[in-house]
Formats: sequence, C-alpha cells, structure tokens
Amino acid sequence: MARTYSRGEVEQLLGALEQSASSVIQTAGLASADARRDKFAAYQEFKKRCDDFDTLSILIEHRLKNMKSGKERDLEEKFDELTLFLLSATLTASLHFLRILSERDALPLGSRDLFLRELRNLHRAQEKANEPRFEGRLGQRTAADIKVAEEILAAIIERAPMLLDFDNPDEHQAAS
Repeated sequence: MARTYSRGEVEQLLGALEQSASSVIQTAGLASADARRDKFAAYQEFKKRCDDFDTLSILIEHRLKNMKSGKERDLEEKFDELTLFLLSATLTASLHFLRILSERDALPLGSRDLFLRELRNLHRAQEKANEPRFEGRLGQRTAADIKVAEEILAAIIERAPMLLDFDNPDEHQAAS
C-alpha cells in the first residue's frame, strides 16, 4: 500500500516548486543572452533547472494522489497554476532560443543536442497543454507560442536537413 502524505508535506513541496519556478525564470534570461553569442552553458543550466522542476512535479503529483485527507482541491489548483506558469515561461524561453537558431545559415557547434532537446521539450509541452485538466486554461499567448515554436522548428529543419541525420557516420565513410 502506498504511503499517505499530510497537507503540510505537500504544502512544503509546493513551496519548493515555487522557488524552483523562480530559479527557472532567472536562468532563462541568462540563457537567451548567452545563446546570441553561441554560448550554451547558461542554457544548459536553464534546462537543468527545468528538469529539477519536472522531477519535483512528479513527486508532488504522487503526494497529491496519496494524501491522508483525500483530494485537496486548493493544493491541486496551486500545483496546476505553477505547472501552467512554468509551461508558458519555458515556451517563451525556448522560442527565443529557437528564433536565434533559425536566423542562422548554419547551426553553431554544440547546438545540435540542444536543438534535439528543444524538439523533445516542445513535444512534451504540447502533450502537457493537451491534458484534460488544462483544457481551456491555457492562455492565448501560450497556445500561440506553441504554434510559433512548431513553425520555427520546421524552418530550422528545412534549413539544416542533416541535423536530424541519425545514420551511423561510419556507414557513410564505408560507402564512399
């Protein structure tokens, strides 16, 4: 049987999630500025903080489902608000990053992995935004950001078709 959690335990984690969200927002600005100069260390930190937020979210979801007192609608609502807030903020930061990449004729060294990660993150953001609990709660800006991100990704893929070539490079050399 799963352990049950008190309201205080969940509230404490929600407080940590709020701090995590603030940390993500702070690093997003640094990441955008660095990406313009083909530097990605701050972007890596931004994504690490996003991953921390996601991990903490998983813990909170589990605890919300296993509370001693049963469902606590106000705590679930606060969790959903934080999730939507971060979804919107990370989409904005990702869009900025993708715009920088899409303006280039060639992708800078080291950006391939970041681009692929953004593609996965965009897909996850779309899935999250389409969850029934968020239906009708997604702001117009966030919905528009998802659409713009899809268009930017398409432009990048169009300009850099080899970016997504997952063939073994040894095969290409052997064929030559």
